[in-house]
Amino acid sequence: MPTHHTIQSAKVNQTPPCPKCGSKFTIRKGRRRNRLQTVNVFECTECKRRFNDNAGKHKTYPLRVILDAVSTYNLGHSLSDTQRVIRERLRLSIPERTLSQWITDHRPLTTYARLRLAGKKLFSPTSIVRAFAMHHKQVYHFQAHQAKLKLLFESPDHKRLARAADYLRGVGPQFPHHLFQGSNHRSSTFPAKLIPPITRKENHATQIAALVLPSSPTNKKRHETLQSFMLVNDSVTVVVEVPVYLTRDDIAHLQSRGFELPFDAGVITGHIDFLQVRNGFLHILDYKPEARKEKHAHVQLTIYALALSRRAGLPLKNFKCAWFDERDYFEFFPLQGVYRTGQNHA
Repeated sequence: MPTHHTIQSAKVNQTPPCPKCGSKFTIRKGRRRNRLQTVNVFECTECKRRFNDNAGKHKTYPLRVILDAVSTYNLGHSLSDTQRVIRERLRLSIPERTLSQWITDHRPLTTYARLRLAGKKLFSPTSIVRAFAMHHKQVYHFQAHQAKLKLLFESPDHKRLARAADYLRGVGPQFPHHLFQGSNHRSSTFPAKLIPPITRKENHATQIAALVLPSSPTNKKRHETLQSFMLVNDSVTVVVEVPVYLTRDDIAHLQSRGFELPFDAGVITGHIDFLQVRNGFLHILDYKPEARKEKHAHVQLTIYALALSRRAGLPLKNFKCAWFDERDYFEFFPLQGVYRTGQNHA
């Protein structure tokens, strides 16, 4: 099991692997333009294969158009309605057969397909995602997939986690936004020494990131692009940009229950990138470019878990945390970083 320190040492490749032989030793070889887009060209230094950003089938259209169409369909639109929406939005007329092929090709990573029919019965395509802009020093876009909130939290495996759904549904005008607008500590920079056991795992999140991030219009939009796609298309992401906070009273309560928290602050705030419900746990995820080099993510994510645990009234043992990029996914139990005596877990 790798430690936090061993995670930092590996090098991250900056070019995509070769689609033919899988080699990571690839170099840039300029750009090429087709009738709809300009793509980067790469060459494999081992097999000499040249390829572009969108290597593969059905790439006449830009990747962003393909993924936009897949997302539109998974919101609950029919194929003909998806065709109409894309035509109105992008001024592109795409044959239904092409749309159907894109949906089929991406089904391994768009696992919401197995919930889509049930979701359509609960919410219309225009209401299935609830969005709320939060002005917390900067603007954060809270988004909740209402069908997944209902379907996942009402399943037998996750009913005991339903208090979290109540908290998420409460994010709106009456939420204590002032806590995020005043002078406080941010979990992303809060200094604390925590050493939970960290494991590198295989996860769909890395594969989705590798697929989706090249479609982002700018580096600044990478988080937003990935969040929007996962919220609509995977089967487990229920909310993105979840606001959470930990007060001095929360910290005192946890310390009184045996938690070892090296925190001294009035209010610590943060926004969870992705909240997932799967395998009986609440999973708190954060996308981190160059994940292997991260030195603070485990602290930030532990604070998120502690804060949501307190806000939802759920034991910390119900949470898992992870950070990831296109290549790596690092997971840990936050409880193991703050509680080691084996007593009751608050």
